[in-house]
Amino acid sequence: MNRFLSKALFLSMSATLMFTACEDDDEGVVNGDIVGSWELESLNLLYERVVSVPAGEDQTKEFKNYMDWDANGDAATAAFFQAIGEQGRLGATFSTIDIKNGDNIPGFPRTTALTSPAALTGFGVSLLLTIDDAAKRGEGATYKITGTYPTIRQADCQTTITVAPITDQGLYVSDFDRSGTEKLGNFMITPDPTLGGAVLPPFYTGVYEVDEHMHDGVAEKVLKIDYIDEDGHDERYKNVQETWSEADDRVITGYNLWHNDADGNLASADPNPAVLNPSYKGGYFKHPTLMIEQYSYQYTYYFYNAALSLRAQLADPKNPLTDLDGDGAVGVTDMVAFMHFDNLAGGNGVTPLGVPYANMVDSSKDLNGDGIPDPVVVNDSGTIFSGANPNVGGKLYFIQREGLCVPTNEVLTVKSEWAAHEE
Repeated sequence: MNRFLSKALFLSMSATLMFTACEDDDEGVVNGDIVGSWELESLNLLYERVVSVPAGEDQTKEFKNYMDWDANGDAATAAFFQAIGEQGRLGATFSTIDIKNGDNIPGFPRTTALTSPAALTGFGVSLLLTIDDAAKRGEGATYKITGTYPTIRQADCQTTITVAPITDQGLYVSDFDRSGTEKLGNFMITPDPTLGGAVLPPFYTGVYEVDEHMHDGVAEKVLKIDYIDEDGHDERYKNVQETWSEADDRVITGYNLWHNDADGNLASADPNPAVLNPSYKGGYFKHPTLMIEQYSYQYTYYFYNAALSLRAQLADPKNPLTDLDGDGAVGVTDMVAFMHFDNLAGGNGVTPLGVPYANMVDSSKDLNGDGIPDPVVVNDSGTIFSGANPNVGGKLYFIQREGLCVPTNEVLTVKSEWAAHEE
């Protein structure tokens, strides 16, 4: 099935068919009030995505994106990389995604709520559903849905949100279940490629209701349709289709591009909500828990050098780093204290990349008035690193090494409301 992963979530609309006995001449005499034309008024989508390694593959596989230090077009930094070698450059590499089989995809479950005509218009979504009457209760009848709908697609290991045109047709059955047993309020849909149906997913346990609400002081007929899209799940697909095709049915969540915030930092979402999709290969890295306050939570050259020095000093058999600050653990703050004591002793210590300890730790200030200088971390986050003068420090630029494609199980819960369309 051609789903584009999008799963015309909104197809739910199509589910908008419903059965109720009807007495008006212009309404269906078999399927009742659902027969007619309907305009989408509200759409609420709950996406659930979980990592699912396909059968036959290594079930312990981990999915990571690797963010590598990059020159970002600076020739001096590119030359600096040649000087320190790949080991020195790739030592700064980190991952923002580290997931395995059964984990939630980062950012999921996720809700998209377009619960008013204004919200739909703002998103560029507009759908018209036309429902024909059936020849006999329990038999299939034609539906047609046209307009534009929001969808999720993946290409080159990058997932994007887009609004796409749709013209889709198929068959629906209302008030009966899949076995042919009468079940009031049940709604089923089967897209029919021979009629042009190639987007909407099949479902057999949708629920519909026709009601009224007031709009501009006038009673308006409203159709509500809820359903669950399961054809992107390698177990639950059995509820809606006979077979599973790993090539055609598997949902892939892709990570390859990034949003940037106003300062050029990597961001999971754009600060401008109108920008839906990422467009940057990289950016600076700032994080309130993964980075530390002394460097304004920014990944800087001094931070990287402090980490390299920590590793080296921990492994020094002659003078291994100990808990110098007395907090019960050995970490970066202990390395800062080590640099400070070296500065006071005139040791002229340097990091593995050659940055003088005196550049990274200011040992000239008496902060508490006891006559003894205290260590002050030099914060280099206010400048951008350049290989032209590396010992000045600065924040580092990172790009994603390659696209990350994650096999995914997806379940989409759709709730939609439609208003009777006036010709």
